[in-house]
Amino acid sequence: MSKLRFGICGLGCMGQSHFARLHGHPRAEVVAVCDRDAARRAGDWHDTLGNLDLVQTQGGRAPLAGIRTYETPEALLADRNVDVVLITLPTPLHAPVAIAALKTGRHVLTEKPMAGQANDCTRMIQAARAAGRTLMVAQCIRFWPQYARIKQYVDEGRIGAVRFMTLHRLASPPTYSAGNWLRDAGQSGGALLDLHVHDVDFVQHVLGVPSAIYAHGLTGGNGGVDHIVATYCYQDGSYAVIEGGWTFTPPWPFEMGITVHGERGTLTWNSTRGQDVLFYHGGTEPERIACAGDALRLELDYFIECVLNGRPVERCTPASSRASVALAWLERRSVETGRTLHLSERLRAAWGV
Repeated sequence: MSKLRFGICGLGCMGQSHFARLHGHPRAEVVAVCDRDAARRAGDWHDTLGNLDLVQTQGGRAPLAGIRTYETPEALLADRNVDVVLITLPTPLHAPVAIAALKTGRHVLTEKPMAGQANDCTRMIQAARAAGRTLMVAQCIRFWPQYARIKQYVDEGRIGAVRFMTLHRLASPPTYSAGNWLRDAGQSGGALLDLHVHDVDFVQHVLGVPSAIYAHGLTGGNGGVDHIVATYCYQDGSYAVIEGGWTFTPPWPFEMGITVHGERGTLTWNSTRGQDVLFYHGGTEPERIACAGDALRLELDYFIECVLNGRPVERCTPASSRASVALAWLERRSVETGRTLHLSERLRAAWGV
């Protein structure tokens, strides 16, 4: 197979963003798309917004000539020319569409969060195993150049043993989703599961599953935790403090950042202060580490290479994506009970894959 043939389910911000990176890709092509909105199916993508400008569509018109268009995922799944189903639908649809696609023998790349509940994530993993097909969750922060470089430096021991991490992801309320589904906590899980889960996942990527979690949070009018500060504690004494939320008064700009402090140095990056990671390791000025690259393209390239070469997904396994969903819900339980939650060694071992 020279090119993987993608079918994209959902043409909102993320669907359009993935389309832009697959269009003209040397090893993949989009052969089908589906969306319930007729204008989007016709290529009118003028009004798509998100918290970051990722769409990259020239003039708001999509080059859909020769691409089959469908109204529903079920109709797209009936198209036998599709090798991979890319799911960029609202969160409650991730598990059912992924499982249906896997049962028909397709590989699946789905947007985060993996699903709304950990048991649905388990069902997805079981379906992929039964079908012998690749399943990956698009945890784009693991591919974000600055975060990936920080992880590289930590793994190489350049800052010594990690003592603590701080991460934040802050925004004003999202008003750009179709039908305002992001503001409906019953669908999105609130900022906790849709926004904050990025950093939950990255902490797990660097430090593993914590031994204890304590969190404070603010519950929005829709019942979702829309601002949270969580502390993850580890048996070696290290810890992570993660803040996330979309409660800030408009026009508060989207901002994300990370600091990792080790015994011999500190790495830090903030999206409002340029592209370079700053590395403090003595001297009068920090070392500036240039970072370049498109996280979504890097993520797609990785998935495509895994499928075409028959290699298992290792950089962001489905099991780790399931653990991130479970950790987010444990944070919510801590918010609701006011208690520190302790994870058993057995549970941490089960999740730490």
